[in-house]
Amino acid sequence: MKRKTVKTNFIFIPLKKYALTIIFTLFAIGLVIFSKDNLQASKDGLSLWVTSVVPALLPFFIACELLSYTDIVNFLGRKLKKIMRPLFNVPGEGAFPLIMGIISGYPVGAKIVTNFRKNGICTKEEAERLITFTNNSGPLFIIGTVRYLFIWKYYHTDLFYF
Repeated sequence: MKRKTVKTNFIFIPLKKYALTIIFTLFAIGLVIFSKDNLQASKDGLSLWVTSVVPALLPFFIACELLSYTDIVNFLGRKLKKIMRPLFNVPGEGAFPLIMGIISGYPVGAKIVTNFRKNGICTKEEAERLITFTNNSGPLFIIGTVRYLFIWKYYHTDLFYF
Protein backbone atom coordinates (compact mmCIF):
# COMPACT_ATOMS: atom_id res chain seq x y z
CA MET A 1 0.00 0.00 0.00
CA LYS A 2 1.38 3.39 -0.96
CA ARG A 3 1.45 6.23 1.49
CA LYS A 4 -0.10 9.38 0.37
CA THR A 5 2.00 12.46 1.04
CA VAL A 6 0.14 15.35 2.47
CA LYS A 7 1.21 18.82 1.45
CA THR A 8 1.31 21.33 4.25
CA ASN A 9 1.82 25.05 4.22
CA PHE A 10 4.26 24.84 7.11
CA ILE A 11 7.70 26.13 6.18
CA PHE A 12 10.45 23.92 7.46
CA ILE A 13 13.66 25.80 8.22
CA PRO A 14 16.69 23.59 8.67
CA LEU A 15 17.98 24.90 11.98
CA LYS A 16 21.45 23.51 11.52
CA LYS A 17 21.91 25.42 8.28
CA TYR A 18 20.53 28.78 9.44
CA ALA A 19 21.35 28.72 13.16
CA LEU A 20 23.98 31.46 13.02
CA THR A 21 21.81 33.65 10.81
CA ILE A 22 18.89 33.32 13.21
CA ILE A 23 21.09 34.06 16.24
CA PHE A 24 22.64 37.15 14.64
CA THR A 25 19.23 38.41 13.51
CA LEU A 26 17.84 38.01 17.03
CA PHE A 27 20.93 39.76 18.39
CA ALA A 28 20.42 42.71 16.01
CA ILE A 29 16.74 42.95 16.93
CA GLY A 30 17.70 42.92 20.63
CA LEU A 31 20.18 45.73 20.03
CA VAL A 32 17.47 47.84 18.43
CA ILE A 33 14.88 47.08 21.11
CA PHE A 34 17.24 47.77 24.01
CA SER A 35 19.19 50.56 22.32
CA LYS A 36 19.08 52.90 25.34
CA ASP A 37 20.84 50.38 27.58
CA ASN A 38 23.26 49.41 24.82
CA LEU A 39 24.19 53.02 24.16
CA GLN A 40 25.06 53.56 27.83
CA ALA A 41 27.06 50.32 27.95
CA SER A 42 28.97 51.35 24.81
CA LYS A 43 29.77 54.73 26.35
CA ASP A 44 30.99 53.05 29.54
CA GLY A 45 33.16 50.62 27.58
CA LEU A 46 34.73 53.36 25.48
CA SER A 47 35.30 55.48 28.57
CA LEU A 48 37.05 52.58 30.29
CA TRP A 49 39.20 51.97 27.21
CA VAL A 50 40.19 55.64 26.88
CA THR A 51 40.86 56.20 30.57
CA SER A 52 42.65 52.98 31.52
CA VAL A 53 43.76 50.81 28.61
CA VAL A 54 45.23 53.49 26.34
CA PRO A 55 47.24 55.23 29.09
CA ALA A 56 48.57 51.87 30.26
CA LEU A 57 49.63 50.71 26.77
CA LEU A 58 50.75 53.88 25.01
CA PRO A 59 54.14 54.20 26.75
CA PHE A 60 54.97 50.59 25.89
CA PHE A 61 54.08 51.05 22.24
CA ILE A 62 56.23 54.17 22.01
CA ALA A 63 59.18 52.60 23.86
CA CYS A 64 59.09 49.40 21.79
CA GLU A 65 58.87 51.30 18.53
CA LEU A 66 61.81 53.51 19.49
CA LEU A 67 63.86 50.54 20.71
CA SER A 68 63.25 48.64 17.48
CA TYR A 69 65.06 51.41 15.56
CA THR A 70 68.17 51.05 17.71
CA ASP A 71 70.76 48.28 17.60
CA ILE A 72 69.26 46.52 20.63
CA VAL A 73 67.54 43.91 18.44
CA ASN A 74 70.79 42.87 16.76
CA PHE A 75 72.68 43.04 20.06
CA LEU A 76 70.20 40.72 21.78
CA GLY A 77 70.19 38.51 18.69
CA ARG A 78 73.96 38.02 18.84
CA LYS A 79 74.08 37.49 22.60
CA LEU A 80 71.08 35.16 22.94
CA LYS A 81 71.11 33.10 19.74
CA LYS A 82 72.69 30.18 21.59
CA ILE A 83 69.72 30.13 23.95
CA MET A 84 66.84 31.03 21.59
CA ARG A 85 67.61 28.56 18.78
CA PRO A 86 67.83 25.36 20.87
CA LEU A 87 65.14 26.37 23.32
CA PHE A 88 62.46 27.85 21.02
CA ASN A 89 63.85 27.18 17.51
CA VAL A 90 63.73 30.89 16.63
CA PRO A 91 66.54 33.30 15.71
CA GLY A 92 68.39 35.14 18.47
CA GLU A 93 66.50 38.33 17.57
CA GLY A 94 63.42 36.60 18.99
CA ALA A 95 64.71 37.51 22.43
CA PHE A 96 63.59 41.11 21.88
CA PRO A 97 59.87 40.33 21.46
CA LEU A 98 60.16 37.77 24.26
CA ILE A 99 61.58 40.32 26.71
CA MET A 100 59.26 43.11 25.60
CA GLY A 101 56.28 40.74 25.65
CA ILE A 102 57.05 39.70 29.21
CA ILE A 103 57.55 43.28 30.35
CA SER A 104 54.87 45.05 28.34
CA GLY A 105 52.25 42.45 27.71
CA TYR A 106 49.64 41.43 25.19
CA PRO A 107 49.65 43.59 22.12
CA VAL A 108 53.27 44.72 22.24
CA GLY A 109 54.83 41.29 21.74
CA ALA A 110 52.44 40.55 18.89
CA LYS A 111 53.22 43.87 17.20
CA ILE A 112 56.97 43.28 17.40
CA VAL A 113 56.62 39.78 15.93
CA THR A 114 54.48 41.24 13.12
CA ASN A 115 57.19 43.82 12.41
CA PHE A 116 59.83 41.06 12.41
CA ARG A 117 57.80 39.09 9.86
CA LYS A 118 57.30 42.16 7.63
CA ASN A 119 60.99 43.05 7.77
CA GLY A 120 62.12 39.48 7.03
CA ILE A 121 63.87 38.95 10.36
CA CYS A 122 62.02 35.66 10.84
CA THR A 123 60.14 33.20 8.66
CA LYS A 124 56.42 32.51 8.90
CA GLU A 125 56.97 29.38 11.00
CA GLU A 126 59.33 31.22 13.34
CA ALA A 127 56.84 34.08 13.68
CA GLU A 128 54.09 31.60 14.56
CA ARG A 129 56.36 30.03 17.15
CA LEU A 130 57.35 33.44 18.56
CA ILE A 131 53.76 34.64 18.87
CA THR A 132 52.90 31.73 21.16
CA PHE A 133 55.14 32.90 23.98
CA THR A 134 55.40 36.67 23.40
CA ASN A 135 51.68 37.34 23.34
CA ASN A 136 50.65 37.45 27.00
CA SER A 137 49.34 39.80 29.65
CA GLY A 138 52.29 41.69 31.03
CA PRO A 139 52.57 42.50 34.70
CA LEU A 140 53.09 46.22 34.10
CA PHE A 141 49.91 46.45 32.02
CA ILE A 142 47.90 44.58 34.64
CA ILE A 143 49.31 46.67 37.49
CA GLY A 144 48.72 49.91 35.59
CA THR A 145 45.16 49.08 34.63
CA VAL A 146 44.14 47.64 38.00
CA ARG A 147 45.79 50.53 39.85
CA TYR A 148 43.88 53.03 37.76
CA LEU A 149 40.58 51.21 38.25
CA PHE A 150 41.03 51.09 42.02
CA ILE A 151 41.88 54.80 42.14
CA TRP A 152 38.86 55.52 39.95
CA LYS A 153 36.67 53.38 42.21
CA TYR A 154 38.00 55.07 45.35
CA TYR A 155 37.37 58.61 44.12
CA HIS A 156 34.16 57.91 42.21
CA THR A 157 32.32 55.49 44.46
CA ASP A 158 28.93 56.60 43.18
CA LEU A 159 29.72 54.98 39.81
CA PHE A 160 30.19 51.51 41.30
CA TYR A 161 27.44 49.48 42.90
CA PHE A 162 29.49 46.77 44.57
